[in-house]
Amino acid sequence: MQSSQIDFQKLPIQQIAARIIDSRQITRVDQNILMSALFSKDSLSQEEQNLVQQIYKDLKLGLIRVI
Repeated sequence: MQSSQIDFQKLPIQQIAARIIDSRQITRVDQNILMSALFSKDSLSQEEQNLVQQIYKDLKLGLIRVI
């Protein structure tokens, strides 16, 4: 891995979720980063579960745009 690349699996889920929720949009890249971070963990904390549920709920309600 080059030094300029980011290991998205090491980004905190809270940071990824906050960017999605604050910007009210999710891109394919955001989705891939979030999924990589989620699948790299053996289990999710209650806070992480709540953030994922909030993103899903906001998507269903149209509060987050898919771009």
